[in-house]
Amino acid sequence: MKTSPKANALSIDLEEWYHPYLIKKHVNSAKLDSIQEPTDALLTLLNKYETKATFFIVGEVAVKYPELIKKIHKSGHEIASHGFSHRTLHELGPSGLEMELSKFKRVIYNILGDIEIKGFRAPTFSLTKSTKWAVGILKAHDFKYDSSIFPIRINPHIGVKRAPLDIYGLDIDDITLDNFTSSLKEFPISVFEVLGFRFPVLGGFYSRLIPVSLQKKFLRWINKDRPSIVYIHPWECNKATPRIKLGILSSFVSYYNIDRSLAKLECLLQNFHFGRIDNILGV
Repeated sequence: MKTSPKANALSIDLEEWYHPYLIKKHVNSAKLDSIQEPTDALLTLLNKYETKATFFIVGEVAVKYPELIKKIHKSGHEIASHGFSHRTLHELGPSGLEMELSKFKRVIYNILGDIEIKGFRAPTFSLTKSTKWAVGILKAHDFKYDSSIFPIRINPHIGVKRAPLDIYGLDIDDITLDNFTSSLKEFPISVFEVLGFRFPVLGGFYSRLIPVSLQKKFLRWINKDRPSIVYIHPWECNKATPRIKLGILSSFVSYYNIDRSLAKLECLLQNFHFGRIDNILGV
């Protein structure tokens, strides 16, 4: 029985196994795709629990698999942007982001027609104080929300210290301020806070690392104040995801518990209400 009184957001970052920053620099051009099978498994699971999600799609994936994008859209899930090449904002710069956003929207238009793309997530959660210039560009491209900010400093390229934990309006000059007049909302990545310390608990490696029993406790605690957001990647739901030789830490972060991700997500779906980001925000 579902116990959470709040609607939480479920997001799927539709990217290939070789897109993550810990892996892509070690992969040559002769790489095999493996996105369709785990994405179909995710869609089947979501249909089983009558749950709609937001799919942040990499444009390159859409180009290769237009029928998969049609299937996602036909199933009632939200189509949102995860950039075109999965390069970070630091790599792209302002002109590169402009180009990728326009290219992404053209590709989706060619596949699905004139649908509104409301949401954006920067690859590798790379919206930080040093890339805040992206906020103005997202507004100029008529995005309604962003979901790129970790409200905790993960490393020099990920995370915004002291960013709000709850949904807020993004300010062009200071992305740690809640500008309630802003047309661009931020749905920050959920973290658990205790005694002033913040911990990521509900997505990617952190979901794979933390036992699902603890995740449920964290989610219930977060729901006392605000909706949470869970994120997952298809490659994390595939026992057959190609594995390459990495350093010990990078290998642990990339591959630990990927054979359990789908089952852990199902446990959350059994106990909590989830939905599309645009519906939760009312945009």
